Amino acid sequence: MRSKTILGAAGVMAALALWAGQAGAQAFPAEKAAQVRAAVAECTAAGARKDETAARPAITQATALLREWMQAEPRGVEPRVRLAAVRVRCEIPFTDMMGAGSLVGQANGLLEEALQIDSTHWEARFSLAMNHFHTPEFLGRTPDAIRHLETLLRQQGDAAQPHFAETYLYLGDLYRRTGRVDEATALWRRGAALFPADGRFAEKLGTGGGASASTPAARDSNRVVVMEAITVEGGTRMDDTRSAVALKRVDVLTTPGGTADVMQAFQTAPGATRASEGSDLYVRGGDPAEAPVFVDGARLFYPGRYETLNGATFGILDSQVLDAAYFSSGGFSARYGDALSGVLDVRTIGRPGTRTLALNANTVQLGTSLRLPMAPSVGAWASVRGTDAGLMLAMHGRADEFARAPAALEGMAGVVWEPRAGSEVKLTAMADEDALAREVDAYGYSGPFRSRGSNRLAALSGRTLLGEGRVALRGALSASRRQTRFRFGVLDRERTDRGATARVDADVSLAGGGRVSFGAEGAWMDNAQAGIVPSTDRLAPGSPADPLDRGEDARHVGGYVEAERALSPSLAVIAGMRADQLPGEDAWSADPRLALAYRAGGWTLRLGGGAFHQGRWRTKYRVPEAGSPAGTPTSARHLVLGAERGGEPSLKVEGYVKRYGDYVPDGDGPRIEAGRVAGVDAIVRWSEQRRLNGWITYSYLDGQVELADGRTAPSAVDVRHSLTGVARWSFRPSWELGSTLRVGSGKPFTAITGGGEDADGRVVPVYGAPNGARLPTYRRLDARVTRYVPMRAGVGVVYLETLNLLDTKNVAGYTYGAGFAERRPTLSYFSRRTLVLGLGLTF
Repeated sequence: MRSKTILGAAGVMAALALWAGQAGAQAFPAEKAAQVRAAVAECTAAGARKDETAARPAITQATALLREWMQAEPRGVEPRVRLAAVRVRCEIPFTDMMGAGSLVGQANGLLEEALQIDSTHWEARFSLAMNHFHTPEFLGRTPDAIRHLETLLRQQGDAAQPHFAETYLYLGDLYRRTGRVDEATALWRRGAALFPADGRFAEKLGTGGGASASTPAARDSNRVVVMEAITVEGGTRMDDTRSAVALKRVDVLTTPGGTADVMQAFQTAPGATRASEGSDLYVRGGDPAEAPVFVDGARLFYPGRYETLNGATFGILDSQVLDAAYFSSGGFSARYGDALSGVLDVRTIGRPGTRTLALNANTVQLGTSLRLPMAPSVGAWASVRGTDAGLMLAMHGRADEFARAPAALEGMAGVVWEPRAGSEVKLTAMADEDALAREVDAYGYSGPFRSRGSNRLAALSGRTLLGEGRVALRGALSASRRQTRFRFGVLDRERTDRGATARVDADVSLAGGGRVSFGAEGAWMDNAQAGIVPSTDRLAPGSPADPLDRGEDARHVGGYVEAERALSPSLAVIAGMRADQLPGEDAWSADPRLALAYRAGGWTLRLGGGAFHQGRWRTKYRVPEAGSPAGTPTSARHLVLGAERGGEPSLKVEGYVKRYGDYVPDGDGPRIEAGRVAGVDAIVRWSEQRRLNGWITYSYLDGQVELADGRTAPSAVDVRHSLTGVARWSFRPSWELGSTLRVGSGKPFTAITGGGEDADGRVVPVYGAPNGARLPTYRRLDARVTRYVPMRAGVGVVYLETLNLLDTKNVAGYTYGAGFAERRPTLSYFSRRTLVLGLGLTF
């Protein structure tokens, strides 16, 4: 349920928390009880202003102390009431609807335990009534809210303690909500007589209920949460001068057409270029390899599933265990090295507070996830998904497109230990296997393209707070392995990548304000390659090919320091420096970075930039293409200028210039010497409307490369215009209709203008200007209808999703017939209308 509805009585409940009795306080030290109250007050205030950075340490501290309190006083009422308050007021603002349902269930269980111990405890019963009051009506909690408030009414009698007025006010609202108008009026009159100084009774009696929860507008506000869109960080803190996008699990699960895929969902964010239909993340004209993906501090070799020569179709990250994700598309922190265009940093969920089992199923996938508390300071979670597209393809008459339908089995698991408040140790593991065989007509050959991939990842991460929270330490150790195999015509290539990384980071808050961050990292990686690869861009059997049997290794050592300071109430600055010896490079690189933010009225202006380097080490395979510009950049310089305004709607616009340099040879086409990308990204977002919310992003991009022969050409990702619109409309209390529109200008490619003969008399392609042609404009409209279902442990969902609603035949590329005289389009994976029916249940 929506955090603002759950927090509707937060002010009253916060006051009551300070008023609550001290039953059994002798067994728990008074100084610790005071620490609890301070931590609850701090996380409540942070929750109200949506400041997760400030809330998390206070939540951890309060939870640990309250569990200790309950161990010291097994029948203590106050620790249960306060822990319930932490769940509702501190944690719900930073979770999604399903997570909120689970948290409310935990809070209600604690409050019911408290009432079993002391059935007359006013705050426990009132808090329980408020949780039921603010629960969406379709979940059927209104009778429970009435029952508890009527019990309080009898318990209070005619006493006139100020906080007793809340019982009359909210119970009257519930009476009106259920059509008992006369009873509501009588109750408010009684309350007005007992509390003559409280003007709220006169307001309700004078307006027939005002804008209370009894009115239609208020009933709408208590329905199922209208999901918030992807939120843009940096607008609330002056010490956060960089622009970024933060994503929560709910955004991934509810983005229409996103297929509950983290990578697909981020493609709707500003800065992402609509360069392909798959999961690869093209950031401001950069190749996907220029935007690394991290999971709990571990860097993935490649985050895609069902990889082809043109990229992956889906991502490998499981949204069921996603806690949050951070995406920056330019001018990012000095903390991240070996990256040129952007960074995606994903954090999995922490220690579970309650046991839950979730089941997710649709016409493509079956999955389950478990969250399991194991001890007061230890918990575990796990998620398993099996995918087989055979049924979906058969439903749409597409089975003949695949010699083997895409199939995968994947799992993630984690064990989390919180030894004390502000400290966490987490072990995360991931494993997956995927395979497909699709009928393809490309590179002079028609037949099944067979792909198989697997990933293994283990990461041990930890964090702790020292010096009363002034020092934060984080560390991570990880090992990973990725194996891929492609078979298509003469191509039969297998590659195995392995790696191990270690890093440590520290943040120190300075006494006079500001912060200093520093850290170091090291990584080792190697690969082994075997098989046969084509030596030309023709893959038909008998085409020229070379045997492949080699291996390489590389290392990365780097470190950084960064200082952050508010120079005035309206001006903040971050300055940092990185130094790295990057994979595949002998020399060290130095990357200075700077970001400024200035706040004027409701606007925040940002200026950022710096130098960025990335080693030449890459894992992606490319078929030799003599006509396409070739080369891998290892340096880039960014300059970003933006303006952002909060409110409703919120608006953010950024302009940027990026200069590429230090290209190293890669490929057979005209060699690239330098590159430039310039553009504008904008997002407008509505997130506070009762019924219709969403966002619109637009990106303009102009990318050019300079060739060694003096020519200039469009870059491979010169997609001039990208437009994405996402809308979600709640048209009934438990129904939602969502839609996503994606439009992108055609991607450049080098056309083949005909055929000629080489010295051996073989027919070879004749190429046009490098990247001188463009694919047709990409258009795709997706839609989803969702029904939310009440469940004891939270909220379930049933949905019907339509991908490519208008059945638009989008072109992914071209293939050529004999003699290169005929050109035929190759359609994208979702080039036909596709229906997906699914459900999600929580137990």
